[in-house]
Amino acid sequence: MAAGPELTSEMMAYYSGDQNDPFFEVDGPQQTKSSFQDLDLSSLDDGGIRLRVSRQFYNTSFKQVVSVVVAVEKLRKVPIVFSQDFQDDDLRSLFFIIFEEEPVNCLWDDAYEYDAPVHSVTCRLRDINHKSLVLSEPHELQALHLTTQDMNRQVVFFMSFVPDDNDDKVPVTLGIKEKSLYLSCMMKDNKPTLQLETVDPKVQPNKMEKRFVFNKMKTKGKVEFESALYPKWYISTSQAPQMPVFLGSSRGGQDITDFTLETLSP
Repeated sequence: MAAGPELTSEMMAYYSGDQNDPFFEVDGPQQTKSSFQDLDLSSLDDGGIRLRVSRQFYNTSFKQVVSVVVAVEKLRKVPIVFSQDFQDDDLRSLFFIIFEEEPVNCLWDDAYEYDAPVHSVTCRLRDINHKSLVLSEPHELQALHLTTQDMNRQVVFFMSFVPDDNDDKVPVTLGIKEKSLYLSCMMKDNKPTLQLETVDPKVQPNKMEKRFVFNKMKTKGKVEFESALYPKWYISTSQAPQMPVFLGSSRGGQDITDFTLETLSP
């Protein structure tokens, strides 16, 4: 290991004496440059940068010290001329000189997963022909007209909002309250199909796969639910009564895609 320069008696007067604080006071003798021989300390009068040497000990890691040394070395080798006072843009230019930009590779899958809390509401849905949605079989929804005494047969949905930045389409999941059933989409016989799928109650709505997600869209006071997995395919009902709810691609045609939404609790 190379031997360091010996300290004179004048230099020792300004030395802290602590092995963890091997620096000299700011007002020490000018010839104490043994640790900073390569640094050009300019005065503020010349528009330079003043380096202040502190007596206080900082528990700085070796990696941080190396980062500072590398940054200073890069700045020494780059001629920078400022025609005016030091501005924020000048700091930004120094930042790009010191640090090198590197690409960041992100891998995405078809699952919607967020750490933010999920907002949910309970609601009922009816199509624009006033047909209510009821659970006719363990895994089938039907749309039919209900009398007043049968209104309690309506399915109550647990609608959870998946965080997203799109203002026109709001991603949601539609589960049946007090049951482990969620509406989902799958390909069957080469055609997107709507189904009720059993889901583990421990699975959070914001961590469900894309087949469970529907884009809720408002149109003239009504709502539509477009499949996130199969764009332009919508939750639909038939003009005929007591028919299964299905996934259709016809908007404004024979199939009904517009619903009224009755919120029961926020």
